[in-house]
Amino acid sequence: MVLHYAMRSIRNFVKFLIREMESANWDIDAATKSIQNGVTFHKSNHRAFAFESFVCREIFSGFNEPTFSGVTQRRNFFFDQFKKLKSVNVTPFLKQNPSSLFGKFLKAKYLHLVHPKMEFSFSGNLNQRKLVNSGEFPETEFFKVFSEMGRRVWLLHCLAFSFDQQVSIFQVRKSSRFSEVYMESVTDEIFSFAGGEFKVAFTVVPGFKIGQTVVQSQVYLSPVTPPSKH
Repeated sequence: MVLHYAMRSIRNFVKFLIREMESANWDIDAATKSIQNGVTFHKSNHRAFAFESFVCREIFSGFNEPTFSGVTQRRNFFFDQFKKLKSVNVTPFLKQNPSSLFGKFLKAKYLHLVHPKMEFSFSGNLNQRKLVNSGEFPETEFFKVFSEMGRRVWLLHCLAFSFDQQVSIFQVRKSSRFSEVYMESVTDEIFSFAGGEFKVAFTVVPGFKIGQTVVQSQVYLSPVTPPSKH
């Protein structure tokens, strides 16, 4: 359930991001190709999966390290963090706790994930970036959606490290054969293609392994042999 909410918050942010890009007259096709070049999308709205793959790659970077939170801590610390943040309203929390570990995590992820050129194209300035850099947090809708995504990913990390189990994260290599053991397709339409053999075009959401438990990665698939055009 924690993973479900994390993924829902990531998709909400991706939708918001694409709307902002469209409003700023971005070339969505060009932006898609800059993330996942050489991929044939079965539907135009599937391009969102490319942006989701980028956001997931950045927001989950370092997830399998205890220092994802900025410091090495013990298991009970992670569970305490989980309990502390699982029900909070993120904006007031950040206002009251700007120097918290979660606040520092959010700052690092924002500065890494949101490029200055992107921010400038959306708002015509870099005010949000300046605020975040100074240890404060904007109250814009964009940052609100971003910080909720960050909170959900933080909760997932804290919960994973609350257990006495090794935590790892994995991406599936491009062109790997589809395996139902380790992968889940983000769309069902692909399975309507004749032939039944599929390869990974790209990983959208990484997979997780906690102890012996495997959570499948979510992948965008292509048929091994593209269907012939009549």
